[in-house]
Amino acid sequence: METGSEELNVPSEHVAVVARFGDRDAAERATDALKSAGFADDDVSIVARGATTDESGRFVPGGLMVTVLASGREEAAKRVLHAHEAQDVSTNRVGATGTVGQRTV
Repeated sequence: METGSEELNVPSEHVAVVARFGDRDAAERATDALKSAGFADDDVSIVARGATTDESGRFVPGGLMVTVLASGREEAAKRVLHAHEAQDVSTNRVGATGTVGQRTV
């Protein structure tokens, strides 16, 4: 029995629309609106960036990034994000290939 890794070209491409929000409420309203517009829960996320604490130890949020996988629906995603106070909206192509499992014969 032969074992080993095999390099497979498994193309996968997604289009992600990313927007920065300065306010958590606005970011949450945008994600709710994206879901209401038909984007799947698994395709929409919020990530906090640059958060810190003040001198009293209280959490101070940084910017919030909302990302939506929007292949084929980029313009719809951008419209929703802009309508909900998004800043710095960009579109990015995300692709991947890789090694898949072990080969057995």
